[in-house]
Amino acid sequence: PIAPIWTIETIKMSGETGTLVLVGAAIGLAGAGISAIFAVFHGKVMGQFKAYDLLRDEVAPMRGLVGAVVVVILGMLIPQTMFWGEYEFQTIATMSPASTLTHVWPTTGLFGFEMDTGFKAIIVAVCKLIAISFTVAGGYRGGFIFPFFATGAALGRALCSVFPWIPVPLACLSFAAGINVGITRTSLATPVILCFLAGEMNAMSGVLAASLVSLFATGYMPFLKTQVPRADLTNSLFANLDLDPVIKKESHNHDEEDIPAEKVPLNV
Repeated sequence: PIAPIWTIETIKMSGETGTLVLVGAAIGLAGAGISAIFAVFHGKVMGQFKAYDLLRDEVAPMRGLVGAVVVVILGMLIPQTMFWGEYEFQTIATMSPASTLTHVWPTTGLFGFEMDTGFKAIIVAVCKLIAISFTVAGGYRGGFIFPFFATGAALGRALCSVFPWIPVPLACLSFAAGINVGITRTSLATPVILCFLAGEMNAMSGVLAASLVSLFATGYMPFLKTQVPRADLTNSLFANLDLDPVIKKESHNHDEEDIPAEKVPLNV
């Protein structure tokens, strides 16, 4: 059967108020800022890989080795940063002991790190972003989406340690949406995926607000090579649409006036 794979809180959110939707939008703006910082950092990392000529296929083993060294060291120090985040999200979002990590051994890492405070949650988020960058730079699988979800969960828990009145599901999911949309531009799919995977459908309004705010805030920051700046965002922001276009007649006579579109005869 199809069912949620995460349980952030046993008691689900019963609904959202206008205040919580605005909180989600504000978190989305913060997530957009995090994604912008990540984009700059990842650009620097890829620049270093290129400077040392590690992006050619002929040196793929060396490229993978460099990326693996950073990822493995971070994983040994902070085990919550390991892997792509689908299973780690549950441990991070609930601030559960590291012993609940599914695919990590030893689960406590080298020094028994536990994410049990807001400050440690920020450490997990920062190190996870570094791990994401070096994973991609090293040519490994994992991508961005679920790793960003895990990062957002850590930042959401850090936020709730400062503002405990914010619902934990809203904070974690909105941060995850804000960061992911800032990079991938998937503003509608992201909140749907997050809310249904967490079983928090009543958080949809706030998470959607976070996604849309992040989309507009990062509209002129294409990250992936296949992306281009969203021209439709300009139209949405400034409404510079010509709703009454004029079609020029194909004629060499410059004395003739332009004809409105609705008066142009149809050629059958």
